[in-house]
Amino acid sequence: MTLNPGDINLASSGDMVKAGGVPFEYFAVLRREAPVFWNPPPADGAYLRDVEKYEPCGFWVLSKYEDVAAVSKDTARFSCWENTILWIDVKQSPMALAAQRAGLMGMDPPQHTQFRRLVQPGFTPRSVAAMEPHIREEAAKVVSELAERDRAEFVFDVAAELPMILLCELMGVPQDRRNEYLELGNATASFEFNDDFVEDQINLFLLLDDIVKSRKDAPDETLISKYVHGEVDGRKLSEGEITQFFQTLSIAGHETTRNTTAHFVRLMDEHPDQKALLLEDLEGRLPNAIEEVLRYSPPVMQFCRTATEDVAIRGVDIAKGEKVYMSYISANRDEDVFEDPERFDILRPNADKHLAFGTGAHFCLGASLARLQLRCILQELYARLPDIALADKPTPMYSSWFNALNEMPVLTCPVAH
Repeated sequence: MTLNPGDINLASSGDMVKAGGVPFEYFAVLRREAPVFWNPPPADGAYLRDVEKYEPCGFWVLSKYEDVAAVSKDTARFSCWENTILWIDVKQSPMALAAQRAGLMGMDPPQHTQFRRLVQPGFTPRSVAAMEPHIREEAAKVVSELAERDRAEFVFDVAAELPMILLCELMGVPQDRRNEYLELGNATASFEFNDDFVEDQINLFLLLDDIVKSRKDAPDETLISKYVHGEVDGRKLSEGEITQFFQTLSIAGHETTRNTTAHFVRLMDEHPDQKALLLEDLEGRLPNAIEEVLRYSPPVMQFCRTATEDVAIRGVDIAKGEKVYMSYISANRDEDVFEDPERFDILRPNADKHLAFGTGAHFCLGASLARLQLRCILQELYARLPDIALADKPTPMYSSWFNALNEMPVLTCPVAH
């Protein structure tokens, strides 16, 4: 079927289902024919669960690498704070707008820079390298548990385990509340499909608020403690500000690693020639293979910015207050940057030029930690279970935001079955 600009509404979950998941072919059409394209409000539009009458908004889709990178770096003319990073008009809900602005992803410099500086020391190359022995130990436990089963659901039973364990440790979530935290974090991230979103969001807030209060008189080395006892612009943060920030981190802190781990296994199964290359030199080729998976199938499809003034991109006028949709999915397959971009190639020399972690002021704070987690879990997985394979076709999430899988059954050693 021939696709034309406008055939798929990128804010419509219904259109995502019709497209069978991420519409890679449609993005190729946009790059070629309409690199700056107006996506109107969807007829079946996404909506905020706490707003009875919510009118979704349209946005400008940026599908070229150069434009996505330029807007990401231009925080003066393209704001996160003005109307958040979401593709919906959050200004219709003061509560939702305040919640988004309380997180790092909803801030602009200099506020973003000041908040980020509080926790930056925990993510330096030296700090991350110091975590490696512990991460490898936890990764070995996850794979050992998997190896005891012939068949498993990989996404939430395996891929989610390591990032959630480490996020709980970094934040100081008590052991007896970690399952609750995991469930609420996943439920909040799935707000497009969750009819109990507001209730789950409130319960996650209350859980985190309990942890924040517990750190006031008992400081430690966790991220939450650093915020409780730190200052931004000469003032202490309120408990509400800290809790809102960590509510955002509860989504961002594990989605990338979980989804990339799952997509890595899926892509190796779909491309046996690339898997054979990987297993020839697992330790040497794994880092670049991870970068190619991040390029080829990035876990986050897009973030948005709001124009703070009238601007033009590629001759297309964008009015002040209109949203621009930065498509990382499309930018990572831009023919002007990546040769033969639709080919999955773990030896690709510029695979690490991808925008899966963003760029500019909002480059992912935990990118180096995510990469380390991925190396540890995947090296352990393919060293011990090299024959792991899909048992059935994965089930996509059909999200307008995440390139995620809801389910992916695997056989741990199909040769033996």
